[in-house]
Amino acid sequence: MTGREPEPIRRILLALDAVAHSPRLLETASRLAARLDAELHALFVEDANLLRLAGLPFAREVRLTSATTRRLQNPEMERALRAQATRAQQALAVAAGHMNVRWSFQVTRGEVAAEVAGESLQTDLVAFNLGVGRQARLTRLSATVETLVSDVSCPALMLLQDASLQPPFVTFYDGTPPSRRALALTARLARTDSREVIVLIAASDEQAREQLRDEAVSRLTQEGSVPRPLLLSTIEPVSLSRAVHAARAGTLILPLGGAVLGVETVRRLLEQVECATLLVR
Repeated sequence: MTGREPEPIRRILLALDAVAHSPRLLETASRLAARLDAELHALFVEDANLLRLAGLPFAREVRLTSATTRRLQNPEMERALRAQATRAQQALAVAAGHMNVRWSFQVTRGEVAAEVAGESLQTDLVAFNLGVGRQARLTRLSATVETLVSDVSCPALMLLQDASLQPPFVTFYDGTPPSRRALALTARLARTDSREVIVLIAASDEQAREQLRDEAVSRLTQEGSVPRPLLLSTIEPVSLSRAVHAARAGTLILPLGGAVLGVETVRRLLEQVECATLLVR
C-alpha cells in the first residue's frame, strides 16, 4: 500500500466519566485490546462541570424512587464520583483479566474533552462511550465528533452503552488517504473473525466506481481479507445509512474528513446507526 498507513495500535485509551461506563463497555474495550495485542488505559474524568454544579445553592437532586428532592452538596458529589471510579476500576480488572490484557487506570479531574484530548497524545486509539437513550447519545455524539475533529488525531471508537465490536465489518472507500487507512484497519479487525469485509464505494460516475472497487479489492486481498464491495450511486447520509443497515453492520469503520465523506456527513450518518463505529483520520 502507498501513503501513510495506520500506525501499530499499541495503546488504547478508554474515556470514562460519571455518565459513560458500563461492564459491557469495559468488556468490549478489553476484547479490542486483546484483538490488537494492545495495552488498555482507562481514564476516568471527574467532570469539573458536575462539581461546579453541585456547589451552586440552587442545585437539586431528584430521587426517582420517592420523587423527592434535596440540595446537592459538593462533598457528596466528590464521594459519589470516587465510588464510581472505584467500581469502574474493579470491573476493568475483571474484564481485562479474563482477556489477559495489560491495563492501567487513571483518575483525573477537569473538562472531559480537554482531559481526553491531552491523554490522546500518548495513545494510538481512543474509545468513547455514547451512553444510553437517543437524546443523550446525540448530545454526546456531537461533542465527541467535535473533540475528535479539533483535538484528537488518532482513530476513535464510539460505542453505544451495550454495543460490541463484532462482524460484519463494514467500511467506506473513496480513494483518499483516510479511506486507505480505514481499509487497512478494518482488515486487521476482521482477521480473527470471518475475514470478510464489506466495503461501500461511491463516486460521481460508474467508471470511477469501478476503478475504486478494483483498488479496494486489491488492497483488502493483500491484507488477507475477503472483500465484498457494494457500489453506491450517492453518498447522501440517508443512502449511506440504508446501505449500512442493509449490510447488517456489526462494526462500522469510516474515514473522517475525506474528499467525499465529510465531517457533517459522518455526523449525520452516525445519528442513524446503532453499531460500534470507528472513525479514522
